[in-house]
Amino acid sequence: MEKMQALLVVNGELQGTEEEYRKMIGKGDYIIIAVDGGLLLAEQLGLFPDVLLGDFDSIPRDRLDYYREKGAEIIPYPVEKDETDAELALNYCLNKGYDNLLLVGGIGGRLDQQLANIFLLEYAHRRGLNLIIKEPGLELGIIDQEKSFYNCKDKYFSLLPISEKVEGVNLEGFQYGLQDAVLYRYMTRGISNRFVENRARVSLKKGIALYLLQERI
Repeated sequence: MEKMQALLVVNGELQGTEEEYRKMIGKGDYIIIAVDGGLLLAEQLGLFPDVLLGDFDSIPRDRLDYYREKGAEIIPYPVEKDETDAELALNYCLNKGYDNLLLVGGIGGRLDQQLANIFLLEYAHRRGLNLIIKEPGLELGIIDQEKSFYNCKDKYFSLLPISEKVEGVNLEGFQYGLQDAVLYRYMTRGISNRFVENRARVSLKKGIALYLLQERI
């Protein structure tokens, strides 16, 4: 059966050890996509990519030749283009039908690239892709209606509106609960909450929001 999950490794910085990443990624049946310089991170994690994609301005030519000989799909793009390599990787997944995506290596390095990777969560959401950014001890994703969290007691949680405001916000199982609240993108009310129950639930009636789950702050 064709794998419908994809692991995207992009050109940021690793935030933990190989063991921590392997535990975090688990044994999911992923197709592995190395996004330009993300190939070097994939190699550090002992991951063999099925697909190499990007303008390859960060990759030695001999590495590309090696993976081509090993049967990996190589998809080159010009350096001068309107999208980042990470956005092109999402488009590849959309075209191939991979709709459950995990992105690693997206945090660390250049601030503009980090922000662009985070905003790609909305891009993916609007195209029907389930994209999660994960690093050891950190998870970022989108909530547009509701989401439940399990076994997160004592971890930290923040909810940041992506739309100008999110309405009808309810938080259950948190230190600071909310009921039918309104959060604004330009205000900081949703920052630095904490799970106090093993099961917690977030729901909202209108708008979309970014969530951050952290083991420590």
